[in-house]
Amino acid sequence: MLTPEQLQVRTELTRAVAELGHAPSNADLAERAGLPVPVVEAALHALHEAHALLLHPGKTEPWAVHPFALSPGSCWVETGDKGYWANCVYCGFGIAAALDEDATIYTRIGGEREPVEIHVRNGELVERDLLFHLSTPPRAWWDNVIHACASFQPFRTEADVEDWCARHALPKGAVVPMPTMWAFARDWYGDAIRKPWRKRSADEVRTVFERHGFTSPFWSV
Repeated sequence: MLTPEQLQVRTELTRAVAELGHAPSNADLAERAGLPVPVVEAALHALHEAHALLLHPGKTEPWAVHPFALSPGSCWVETGDKGYWANCVYCGFGIAAALDEDATIYTRIGGEREPVEIHVRNGELVERDLLFHLSTPPRAWWDNVIHACASFQPFRTEADVEDWCARHALPKGAVVPMPTMWAFARDWYGDAIRKPWRKRSADEVRTVFERHGFTSPFWSV
């Protein structure tokens, strides 16, 4: 179980990334959290082990602090005068939800050639006819979370999903209407900055999944 200090570090890190557009130094994070640098660095490793964030291999430097990516991802998210990387459209939605701002997500259909812009305006998704395909099931996300996020892509039709899976030898997973993913992201990340961060239990995760109709075996955790 994560300690109050470790949860505080995750909270301050999320807020710092939202403010800066990148990860703070560990010294800056320690100052924000009111903790010594060694305590903060130990907390970052504990958070990594708890799948509460991802560190770069062999370093004490955040790589992903969901919903934010800290190196170039498949999406660029613009909100007001700031911009952020996200590793998938769902995380891009999470950034818009966490900031509670209008956002434009720049990405590509299936991660291939065709560019697409996805807009959130006044809390509503504009492009409501797109689909979101998740190739990797939740129980395997943290086996390789960067690959898992990379396997989540937007599409126009389910036939396009099937062709893409065959072309790239990737399994077909869940195909979700984009408005459902936006609602899910708002539910999951809507308080990510306003409230102290905490890790959901497996039962809480299942409850959120069920609230959005994610009840097939694909979603088992």
